[in-house]
Amino acid sequence: MKFLLIALLLCVVGAVRSEEDYHRYYYEEGEPEAAETISEEEYYGGYDRYHTRRPRTEGRPVMRDVFYVNQGDINDIVETEESEEGRKIVWTSGVVEAVNNDVIPELCYLNSQNITIYNSFLLDRTCLEALEGVSPECRGFKCDLAHYFLEHGAQAFVDFFDAETIKDVVGVVHRVLSTGFEKLNMCTCGREFFKAVFKCSPYYNANALFALTDNDEDTIVGYGKIMRNVDVKAASKIIDRLMTGVCADSSSGMCLNSIFNGLEELAEMVTNTIEDWDDYDDGDRKFQKSQEKRCDAVFSPIRAWTKDDREPDYYEGEEMWELLFNKTAAVTKAFYCDKRCKKDATRSTMYPCCMRNMLEDDKLYNNVEKLIESIYKVIPAASSDFEWEGFYELDSYFYRYSYSRDELDDILAWKMPKRIRDAFMRTVHAAKYCEGKILRCSK
Repeated sequence: MKFLLIALLLCVVGAVRSEEDYHRYYYEEGEPEAAETISEEEYYGGYDRYHTRRPRTEGRPVMRDVFYVNQGDINDIVETEESEEGRKIVWTSGVVEAVNNDVIPELCYLNSQNITIYNSFLLDRTCLEALEGVSPECRGFKCDLAHYFLEHGAQAFVDFFDAETIKDVVGVVHRVLSTGFEKLNMCTCGREFFKAVFKCSPYYNANALFALTDNDEDTIVGYGKIMRNVDVKAASKIIDRLMTGVCADSSSGMCLNSIFNGLEELAEMVTNTIEDWDDYDDGDRKFQKSQEKRCDAVFSPIRAWTKDDREPDYYEGEEMWELLFNKTAAVTKAFYCDKRCKKDATRSTMYPCCMRNMLEDDKLYNNVEKLIESIYKVIPAASSDFEWEGFYELDSYFYRYSYSRDELDDILAWKMPKRIRDAFMRTVHAAKYCEGKILRCSK
């Protein structure tokens, strides 16, 4: 939730300042004309389906602007199907045929005994054997996932791009994830699936990898070199501990629901900020301070980011990461630790006890640290000059043009500085570091 908070806050300024540019782009002059009311038949089908918009009263759906999607793009992917149960949003025939003819046969019927290099694309023998190694009740998970996408994905796709507010978008994602977790038994089979995927990922060599890299041998070899030296086990443990956390019991059923209840509150606060941004931006400092005291908006966290006017982009290495996390820690501190807002119900809603328990898991951060250190140490091996002349002797071009021997020794000895880990911890779990009274978590 903390990272989404930061991302939303940083988007607020850009969103409000781009409004005028949006109107100039979509409309030649003056105010936009009101959308013409059209029938469902005209909207979902017919000759003009690429040139009509769905009737609405609150403006253009927000995610269409974010992803530059128009109604024609959506109609290329989904359509309406008539049945005895009424109208239903489904994938177009092209998508359905691709899933039925290519994806489902591989995920549902292929096994380690009948797989060949000619009848598989997404999977190879190593990954298929790993996926067959899950518990008996979870061996059909990958097949269930494909069928679930085919049955429910189109409606979720349309709902996402039809959402007119940030809160609506969060609500759609919440509903889709919550339903999917329940229907697919993600808390058991999903965890086993991810473990199997991480287990086989360093040796992944399916035809999809060749297609993705345009059959470039250097890229394919580079993938194996990197993945076999990065701490994939640590990455697997991170995902597993996060899955354990979101699946924990809470007053909303499971922690996933409690977290998204808080995100919906946050989305409403961001919307309030966007709506009042012009007044805040045009006001004097006295007026701005009064707005920063509000608990139903996020002016104070935005101020916390801009107060330190140093830009992380102008720094490098540890100095850049320390500055970045210090700034993000200031944002989350302003959000969770303000005395005026600690007692506000929204703060406890955005700090469910199950999420607190998840964030207090030291093993989670230990594995994050291991993963980051392993990635940092393998970066030199991605150099195009990383070539071997013989036993334990790299090509002289590597030391001359990429990394000197001293630089390579420093990289291999590097450990994450405690100050960076502390700043990261203060970012993701700001409520724990609040001064004064402790912020109460919500059940």
